[in-house]
Amino acid sequence: MHVHAPNATPAPGTRPIVAQLGDGWKRHADPAWLEGWDPVLFPLPGGATQVVVMGHGPTLVLLPPLPGVKESWIACAGLLARRFRVVTFNMRARFQGPPRWEALLDDLERVLDRYAPGSIGLVGHSLGGALAQRWTLAHPERVRALVLSSAFARVTTPRGHWRSRFVAQPLVLAGQRLLPRGLALPLARRLAATESWVYDRRCDDRLLEFVRFCIRDLAIADVTGPLRLALEHDTRATLPGLRCPTLLVVGERESLFARRATEELSRLIPGAELAVSPGVGHLHPLSAGGWFADTAIAWLGPRITS
Repeated sequence: MHVHAPNATPAPGTRPIVAQLGDGWKRHADPAWLEGWDPVLFPLPGGATQVVVMGHGPTLVLLPPLPGVKESWIACAGLLARRFRVVTFNMRARFQGPPRWEALLDDLERVLDRYAPGSIGLVGHSLGGALAQRWTLAHPERVRALVLSSAFARVTTPRGHWRSRFVAQPLVLAGQRLLPRGLALPLARRLAATESWVYDRRCDDRLLEFVRFCIRDLAIADVTGPLRLALEHDTRATLPGLRCPTLLVVGERESLFARRATEELSRLIPGAELAVSPGVGHLHPLSAGGWFADTAIAWLGPRITS
């Protein structure tokens, strides 16, 4: 039986191997999001992670995007927990030696063996969607239904869009990380109003502050390893063999990168269905958490409860 740790603080000397937010993020969360959000420590090779388990019913596992913080699901986890037993955790960000997908797959297997040993519904957003693909292809008997949210079979940069990825995106990150709040928040508001980078018009100040907290609180080293894995990811050759019921979700206002990636997944995965979150961008599990939860419940319900 796992032991609840109120602050889920690693034991002294535990090596930081996962991207983990300080408790300050809660200042920017809707209080309703925090109900039942009770992280527990779980050991992994070389360190530990935090796992959240909430709700009852068929098990639904949520895999977060880069850099792997479970709080990426905070706006919809509680809503999903009204129908499912939701499990999510911080993904490994630091590796012994070069970053390896095998390490993330091994971590996921350990978490599932402890908290979700049977068949599951599996949901992955962005980088989490890449891990979800790899897990489902390796363990088709374990996954009853798969939701790939803003996911990709490979990372591409459409012709003519290199500036937005390699110039604008780093500048936004640097601005939110380095500028004082009095400058960073107006900048984020403008980005949301113009639907730039990952923002959309439904990103209110609370969400903009949450994103800024994440950018400032996490170390650059927490991003480099997972980012390298994202750039190495390529499942084009194996996805046609995926036979799991699959739902593809993408924000209507996402970048061309994300929309093209979803189109590619749709061509590669037999029978994949598509749901477009209206009026939102890459942050749609946060900026439109209610829509995401409603859509996932309606689609997953008959597939993982029968």
